[in-house]
Amino acid sequence: MKYQILCVGKIKDSFYRDEIESLCDAIKRRTDGIEILEFPDQKIPENLREKNIEIFLEKECSKMYDKISAKDYVIALCIEGKEITTVQHRDYIKKAEENGYERITYIIGGSLGLPLMIKKRAGFKMSFSKMTLPHQMMRMILCEEILNMINR
Repeated sequence: MKYQILCVGKIKDSFYRDEIESLCDAIKRRTDGIEILEFPDQKIPENLREKNIEIFLEKECSKMYDKISAKDYVIALCIEGKEITTVQHRDYIKKAEENGYERITYIIGGSLGLPLMIKKRAGFKMSFSKMTLPHQMMRMILCEEILNMINR
């Protein structure tokens, strides 16, 4: 199985960058590969109103959405997603593979989350915690979880 992570923002801290690179190398040795695509985060306007948040999110994530193919099983990482175990995660991936999906695509939004268009496209919405975690840390945790899941 191939894996793809689509995410808003860049990894700035060398600790996280090095750890993610090391985890991705380990994942590549055990799978058909992993690719991480980073998309620029948009500056949140100071006067952004609640009714305009979805428009902002769609703009921030539109290029990300274009990278999803029909053969991707999409997992959106969002706070309202379901918390699962590593074994359950593996079971979702196995079912996706059995259903003919060629790639698992994880999506991590910016600080305001993901737009509805991505959440609706997702086959599964997953949460690692009800807390908001720093995006650099979340990306590292996701890579660690993928590695743990494929090793089971």
